[in-house]
Amino acid sequence: MMNTSLDGEGDVRVDLCYTRAMRFALALCLVAALVARAAAQNPSEAEKAEALLVARINQARAQYAPEAAALKSDPELVRIARQRANAMAHGAPFAHEDHEGRPVALEMVRARFGPYGAIGENIAMETNAGRAFDAPGFARRMTDNWLASPGHRENIVSPKYDSAGIGVAIIGDRAFAAQVFRGEAPKPRRTRPAPRMKGVGNWGPNGL
Repeated sequence: MMNTSLDGEGDVRVDLCYTRAMRFALALCLVAALVARAAAQNPSEAEKAEALLVARINQARAQYAPEAAALKSDPELVRIARQRANAMAHGAPFAHEDHEGRPVALEMVRARFGPYGAIGENIAMETNAGRAFDAPGFARRMTDNWLASPGHRENIVSPKYDSAGIGVAIIGDRAFAAQVFRGEAPKPRRTRPAPRMKGVGNWGPNGL
C-alpha cells in the first residue's frame, strides 16, 4: 500500500519509507507462515524423540512385564513432563526435587488429578558435545539406561501405572528427558449393610 498526497503544484509525493516498511512487514508475515507450516508438517527433534521413547518404553513393558497393559499417553502428563524437561534444561535442579526439596512432578500431578493414585517419574540428561542431536539414538540410550537402573526399571514395568507422559527438551548440546507415570487409585469396594432382624437393636456402650 502506498501513502500518496498532492501538493499545491500538482506534484505527487510518495512516502517511500512507509511503503518499504509495509513490504517488510508483509515479508515477515509470509516467512512466519512458511515456518509455521513447516513446523506443522515436520515435528521437532524433541517431538520425534518423545514419540520414539513412548514406543520403546511400551516395547520394554511388553517384554519384561507382559501382564501389564501398555501405558496410555495422557495429554496432561505429557504437559507436565515437558514442563519438567524444560525446567531442567533452563537451570532447575536435575533431580526429582526443586531447590526447596519439594517433589515437583508429584505436586504437579496431584494438583491436576487430586491426591489419590500412584505417581512416579524418570528423568535423564545427555550431553552431545559437537554433535547434532540424534532422536533415535537418544531414545535408545535413554531407554537402555533407565532399564539398567532398578528404580527406573520398576517405574517402567510396574502394573500399578496405567498412563504416562514423556517430555524432551534440547538446549545447545544438552538434551533432557522426563517421563511421568500415574495409576488410578483403586475404587473402594461397596459393602452392603447387614440386614437387621426384627426385635433386635444395636448394642452400644450403655446397652440396648
